[in-house]
Amino acid sequence: MAPRAPRRIHVDGRDYRWAARRHDLGHVTVRIWLDRPGRPGRVLAVTCRFDDPWLHYGFLLSVPPERLAAEYQLEPVTPALTADLVRSGLAAGWQPEQPGEAARFLLEGDALVPAQ
Repeated sequence: MAPRAPRRIHVDGRDYRWAARRHDLGHVTVRIWLDRPGRPGRVLAVTCRFDDPWLHYGFLLSVPPERLAAEYQLEPVTPALTADLVRSGLAAGWQPEQPGEAARFLLEGDALVPAQ
């Protein structure tokens, strides 16, 4: 996944920015923060599984189609997923307007789990 400039997203009446970056060969980290220039707040950092199809092309051809979803996570990070991460982060106690270190979570299924 190539680095991209931060994107804007509007979720439940608030403006955020987000960017996804490769964490390792099987994961990306999505960083989300309030869109408030000059007023930094707390970042939400969520690590999600993502199996880059270009890196796994040969393996993808060898997996039976009915097992593909069980073996690989091929869905990229989308604005819809990012909006869900914002809502889940807020429900898990992320306070984006408060300064401090990033609130770090892992996405497991549909749930956010605090990162160790």
